[in-house]
Amino acid sequence: MSGIYLHIPFCNTKCIYCDFYSITDHSRKNELIECLIKEIREKSSSIKEKQFDTIFFGGGTPSLLSYDDFSRIFDTLYSSLPISGNSEITIEANPGTLNAKKLKEFKKLPINRLSFGVQSFIDSELKFLTRIHSAEQAISSIKSAQDAGFENISLDLIFALPDQNIDNWKYSLDKAIELKTQHISAYSLIYEEGTVLFDLFKRKKVKKADEEKERELFDFTMDYLRKNGFVQYEVSNYAKDGLECRHNLKYWNRKEYIGFGPSAASFIDNQRWVNVRNINEFINRITSAGCTYDLFETIDEQTSVYEYIFLGLRSKGINFKEFSGIYNFDFEKKYAKAVNFLLENGLAEKNNSALKLTPQGYALCDEILASYF
Repeated sequence: MSGIYLHIPFCNTKCIYCDFYSITDHSRKNELIECLIKEIREKSSSIKEKQFDTIFFGGGTPSLLSYDDFSRIFDTLYSSLPISGNSEITIEANPGTLNAKKLKEFKKLPINRLSFGVQSFIDSELKFLTRIHSAEQAISSIKSAQDAGFENISLDLIFALPDQNIDNWKYSLDKAIELKTQHISAYSLIYEEGTVLFDLFKRKKVKKADEEKERELFDFTMDYLRKNGFVQYEVSNYAKDGLECRHNLKYWNRKEYIGFGPSAASFIDNQRWVNVRNINEFINRITSAGCTYDLFETIDEQTSVYEYIFLGLRSKGINFKEFSGIYNFDFEKKYAKAVNFLLENGLAEKNNSALKLTPQGYALCDEILASYF
């Protein structure tokens, strides 16, 4: 089955590290909702033969939308596309944007999974990251969501902040565990070009955590969450058994998905396209029945092979039978030198059906991919 992604770009503030397309001007929100609805209706005719079982609202801060906004979008989705009755339906939310009243309203919608952008449970770290919520607000939002009946809750947390130590990072992990959340995405702080954080780093106003400290924090995360009942199913993602994010698994398993909204990406029938990354241009193109995407490509075999390996090693591993069935050559023979190196150095493990990175391999995943594949 395929997935549906909708990009809601609105935020109250722009965080210093964020490289996703987001804006703080909400003046065209109603127009965007209208254009999202129109885009869904117009594109649905070409993908009606597909079946969908995940819907993911990303951003930005989708939780800023109202109950009525979501109702209109869901009505359009369900009337336009064949969506499974047991779909996983996620919205990203920032603590403080969902009060008890709004959560009760959202529970009436098909939403069954919330992903909170907490990032830290330490106020000084939240201040550095320019988050507008406090640790107390994050805890309150999560508890309110649980009280409203949401049983599948994910948290985003960031490590490798400047001067961050194991004790502080363990404190945030412990809070997430104590709150009985089902999923934790733990990312190292990335200095993306074009962000305020990158500019601060270039001007030597901020000092990165060194590689040794980042590795120490990553190793601790893998070990600590595993000991507390979480399964690491992708380099940065941990879940209670059976509660992996089904939508994100589509990306990592190269399954199909359709994207709606500015900057949203799609991957259908071995073709990938990405919508224009500007709300004004997006609205103009939808209104004038123009082309919504800025990038369009048909994936050639070389790119497909690399993406399969890249995504597979970051998550489930390389299934030999599946790989040869898709690409008509033997993975173990083609990459024998790389496979032997990984096995001999404890970076991967192999059984009769698959090659999968070990925790030590996960820690060096990017270097392994760049050097051997």
